[in-house]
Amino acid sequence: MSRTATAQEVREVLRTHLAEVLYCEPEEIGDDTAFQDLGLDSVLGAEVTAVINSRYGLEEKVEALYQHPTLTDLADHVAGRADLEQGAR
Repeated sequence: MSRTATAQEVREVLRTHLAEVLYCEPEEIGDDTAFQDLGLDSVLGAEVTAVINSRYGLEEKVEALYQHPTLTDLADHVAGRADLEQGAR
């Protein structure tokens, strides 16, 4: 990644991928809706986490989805971690 992603950019990428995983439309995923309420389980969470790690060069574990249980929380976390990783390189 040549530049750091903003939380808003990360949120939209994650919203699109979550919609694919959950077989719904992106607009059905609210910024502050808990992943659990959307039906995201540990198996689907592993898929989401793999995408996060691949796209942003991170090594997050599935637990990150439970520690940051909404799209807003997770996007802020991922953007912050991506900043740290980008700065370390």
